[in-house]
Amino acid sequence: MDKLHQALYRHFGYSSFKKGQEDIIKSVIEGRDTVAMLPTGGGKSLCYQLPGLLTDGTVLIVSPLLSLMEDQVQQLKMRGEKRVAAYNSALTYQEKEAVLKQLHRLKFLYISPEALQSEQMLKRLQAINISFFVVDEAHCISQWGHDFRPDYSKLGEIKKQLAGPVTLALTATATEATLKDISRLLGLEEARYLIHSVDRPNIALHIEEVQDTAEKTKRLTELVRKLQGPGLVYCPTRKWAEELADRITEGTRLRTGFYHGGMEAGDRMLIQQQFIRNQLDLVCCTNAFGMGVDKPDVRYVIHFNLPQTAEAFMQEIGRAGRDGNRSISILLKAPGDKEIQEQLIQTEALSRHDIDFLYEKLAGVRDERGLKETLQQSGLTETQARHFAHLYVKFRHLGNKGREHIYQEMDFRKQQKLSKMEGFAHIAANKGCFREGLLAYFNERRKPRKTPCCTHCGLHLKDYEAKGDHPIMNQLTAWEEELDMIFAVSRDHVC
Repeated sequence: MDKLHQALYRHFGYSSFKKGQEDIIKSVIEGRDTVAMLPTGGGKSLCYQLPGLLTDGTVLIVSPLLSLMEDQVQQLKMRGEKRVAAYNSALTYQEKEAVLKQLHRLKFLYISPEALQSEQMLKRLQAINISFFVVDEAHCISQWGHDFRPDYSKLGEIKKQLAGPVTLALTATATEATLKDISRLLGLEEARYLIHSVDRPNIALHIEEVQDTAEKTKRLTELVRKLQGPGLVYCPTRKWAEELADRITEGTRLRTGFYHGGMEAGDRMLIQQQFIRNQLDLVCCTNAFGMGVDKPDVRYVIHFNLPQTAEAFMQEIGRAGRDGNRSISILLKAPGDKEIQEQLIQTEALSRHDIDFLYEKLAGVRDERGLKETLQQSGLTETQARHFAHLYVKFRHLGNKGREHIYQEMDFRKQQKLSKMEGFAHIAANKGCFREGLLAYFNERRKPRKTPCCTHCGLHLKDYEAKGDHPIMNQLTAWEEELDMIFAVSRDHVC
């Protein structure tokens, strides 16, 4: 056993790497800037955690979601690594100060792109040895990415201010254009590309067409009653997530929860942890659910409606079968599905009238935090406010001409989303091999396979049904025990 495998076993208890991990780890340890793509569930976090443990200095990880950061921090702590912290808007002033005081002692610091822009934080980071600069969910930096985050676009400049540490950009789903954009925006002129297939051979792909929404709801209930769980049902809106969870609860014996971005953070965390710890059979959710949910035994993912992009679809079905065992993705289709997504995209976009109104309202507001607060008070969603604030800061020096630039960029983004949505709808409507169409979108070819592929190539839903009654899952009887399991805190150590 070589030294790298010995370190893998010593620190993580694994005897072998997942496909692609070893090459990425070696590249980073050798000091190469690296752009890497591993499929969802491919073990991306290990690709910087192991190199971090084997080298001096602090690993700085930029992450887009608070829940994702907290989950990674807790996992490292449970493995015995105490030199880890997260720094983001969820912390109190006192908690932020505590992180800053121990910054030089940390091995891993997870940080949001917004928090990284703080002058105080940048000065503190410039004073310590940063071994690796990790950009997780790196597709968020690109306008071609399916989940563009404006704050990510500033990471290239921030990297320069940190003296250009070795950089690792990680993503699970990205087209060739997105990968090139990642390198350009991060200033990775001689980056090594380690791109692995987005395909998950152990996940069969089933598409089923029904007449209308009522039949789709009925069919969904039948499927979750029969399928081997646990499972996830992705819904187009928050309202649908709640309604479907209620209907499944009423129509089956399954313990069902719902999850979406409009819930309080504590409620979202509870649902996530209950699902991970087998206290729920399934969760009806929006696309807000998934990142950082480390549950290896999800057996099915059902989409109640067409996702907006092929990238989103591949990420979401990737929540299934992380243990490598046989799992299934089911896409339920009905006439009008595409129009629902088109309406959601149109609603999210801002009209010229909206932009004119906001432009006047923001007159005199200078700092970006104040901009976002004012925008959200004006009725914009967090995503809308984040994007508009980014463009306003970028173009406000142009005065009234800046309005036109904002309108053009927002219209471009809307048209791009509509184009991606049309592209995925076309793939799903094709009567040929569904997997082949998906892989072609990512410039890949389908490889010969022995496992069930898709509806077109032949698969039997009965192979994915529960044998006998659904197994009785974990039940907790005391709130103290539940708190212990969620927060990994032993009552023996509570004063």
